[in-house]
Amino acid sequence: MSSRPEAEPADVALLSTIVETAGSVILGLRPNHQIFLWNRAAEELYSVSRQEAMGTDYVARFIAPEHQAFVAADIVEVLAGKRTLNFEDDSVLQDGSRRTLIWNVTRVLAADGSPFGIVAIGQDITERKHAEERFRLVFESAQDGLLLSDHTGVVDCNPAALTMLGLEDKSQLVGHRPAEFSPAFQPDGAISDEKSRSLGKLTLSQGALTFDWVHQRADGTPVPVEVSVRHATLMGKRVSVVAWRDQTRRLELERERATIQERLDLAQKMEAIGQLAGGVAHDFNNLLAAIRNAVELAKDVLPDADAARVDLDVALSTTDRASRLTRQLLAFSRQQPRAVEQVDLAALVRDMAGLLRTSMPSAVQLNIHASADRPAWVLADRSQLEQVVLNLALNARDAMPHGGSLDIQVQCDDLRLQVALIVTDTGTGIDEVTKQRIFEPFFSTKPMGAGSGLGLSVVYGVVTQAGGTIRVESEPGRGTTMRVAFPLATGFAARRTTPVHGAVNVPHGLLLVDDDDAVRRTTRRLLERHGWAIMEAANGEEALELFVAHREQLAIILTDVRMPVLDGVALARRVRAVAPDFPLVFFSGYDELEQQDVVGLSSVPLLAKPFAANELLSVLQRALVAAG
Repeated sequence: MSSRPEAEPADVALLSTIVETAGSVILGLRPNHQIFLWNRAAEELYSVSRQEAMGTDYVARFIAPEHQAFVAADIVEVLAGKRTLNFEDDSVLQDGSRRTLIWNVTRVLAADGSPFGIVAIGQDITERKHAEERFRLVFESAQDGLLLSDHTGVVDCNPAALTMLGLEDKSQLVGHRPAEFSPAFQPDGAISDEKSRSLGKLTLSQGALTFDWVHQRADGTPVPVEVSVRHATLMGKRVSVVAWRDQTRRLELERERATIQERLDLAQKMEAIGQLAGGVAHDFNNLLAAIRNAVELAKDVLPDADAARVDLDVALSTTDRASRLTRQLLAFSRQQPRAVEQVDLAALVRDMAGLLRTSMPSAVQLNIHASADRPAWVLADRSQLEQVVLNLALNARDAMPHGGSLDIQVQCDDLRLQVALIVTDTGTGIDEVTKQRIFEPFFSTKPMGAGSGLGLSVVYGVVTQAGGTIRVESEPGRGTTMRVAFPLATGFAARRTTPVHGAVNVPHGLLLVDDDDAVRRTTRRLLERHGWAIMEAANGEEALELFVAHREQLAIILTDVRMPVLDGVALARRVRAVAPDFPLVFFSGYDELEQQDVVGLSSVPLLAKPFAANELLSVLQRALVAAG
């Protein structure tokens, strides 16, 4: 060893005690790696006694194979005069497990100044290394952007932060302030740089802060994030620990939820309006039925030359117009009578081409795409489908006062089992506020007197009644596309009405059942003028009592559907229970049978109010013929 005054025995003993009791591993190696010093901490770590360790090649026995060459080279450099600090390697223990140690290594000189060997002091940092690896794994793998920053800018970041900003390397972010990767203004109108500094001061005073922020990629794409900042101390310096949570998907979901809620609100609103419209139309049809019957009765008793007949004809015509209006309301409310059949929508549109072209001004170019090669079957009322097509076309026409292009397409989607009717115009378009109301009855953007506001509400009612949906795509100045989707019909046999052949003698016994006095009274007088003997009942229970008491005198029952006490459907069931083939006819302000269980009553005809006398007589005759 180096020449210096010899140590006192007490000093040597003290030094030996310090080495022996030190908490760090202390070992000495000769240039050939043989152990000449091995303290108690080394014995405990490696589970090898001092006696067994002495003279052993430390590198070959205790150093992990992949580290042996580096350790041997480091020993050579230390013997040459280099002092190694914080050198790490993995040691292999007796049981095969590994521990990571960090070493401070220095050489020991002999008396002549030649290298005698090295002394290494090591600390077991295995747990610390594992903790660092776990932290690094979490840091690098986190989906949230994680950053460390100080007064100079970003110090470190994980890959997720780079991905959010569209960067490829940490060098592009380290040393910069996050606000540099933001648009000039935040969504609230604040200048990004000023707001960032203000939030930084607030975070400093509070210690932690969470807020919404919008960053921006180099290509201009906005990146909405929720920022969480917390101040901490790292190696004596104040740093900020920052987490960015991407809010793009959350905002998309919020927009989707808002859209769904708007649609739900609209559907509930339309349902409520539909119920109101249906109830109004039903009651109005009862009034119209009484008015029409009374007008016909008055007209029948006047001579042909009487001038009043002209006024009564006007009244009848006006009643018919009012009836058409109520049918539109019922179409919207989905409560109108329907003649459901299997209809080729493509063929229907082709058949309507002539009518559609004559309905368009010369400045509007009409294009129809409805292939004859592929039938587009839907289950619906043909006349109502024609009304849908015509109303959509006329609505598009009115949106192009100065001309334009109108495209009508019919497409089959076998994957979704749908038939699509797509009507596109190049007109003025519709704003968001109007789009929320266009299917409401009586809502119209046209001037007063230019429309009833029922066209699109009728379309809505017919489409939804047929199990379909309608969607509007439009922006002001960019035209409008109405997308109607019907379920594709398969395996449906259309119902057909058996025509009546020959005449039938009119029996003189009819039970008339209706809770509306005016309807019952005027209908009775109409029937009596044509030779019927009438019995009246104001509800189903009264009618049942009359039927039981006078069954032999009755040939048929004409009953309203909706009545108090016992309605028409329940009455029909009670009658058919005792007389299965007894003729019945329903009449009503709308087709309520679709809302009830009509098993066994599908053959009972339904007459819609208001009705002409000849319609009533014809329906009664067919019912009697069908009953035999």
